[in-house]
Amino acid sequence: MVRTGAGKRSPERVIAEREAHSTTTLSRSRSLRYLYIFLGITSLVLGVVGVVTPVLPTTPFILLSGFCFARGSDRLHQWMLDHRYFGPMIRVFRDERRIPLKVKIFATLMIAVTMSVTAIFIVPLLAVKIGMGVVGSAVVWYIWTFSS
Repeated sequence: MVRTGAGKRSPERVIAEREAHSTTTLSRSRSLRYLYIFLGITSLVLGVVGVVTPVLPTTPFILLSGFCFARGSDRLHQWMLDHRYFGPMIRVFRDERRIPLKVKIFATLMIAVTMSVTAIFIVPLLAVKIGMGVVGSAVVWYIWTFSS
């Protein structure tokens, strides 16, 4: 891979990636494209909110945005791929179907900490605490099913 600087892709690499993935599967239905764009923007907002709040995860919402934009808008999809922070995350997941080990460890720790703090200090109902534990465990299991 040709690098022009720390974390930057060469113009040739950008063009090659665009050509390789220019056949995104845009929906043929105009109303479905608008729905995908709406869902993509909503999940992007939730992902950005997740950066600063401990309860919402960021990565799944960003990946969902990339998925929705790929089916709703070439322009928004390309913006996500070219984004300084979101682009690498989406490209690695899209191209290699993997989640880096550092990301897995960080996500697991964040899920454990936020779920524990929320269950201990905020949620009064035992059934809700158990549900949170089940959901948190399922998300961690799913994350670890991907190769590193």
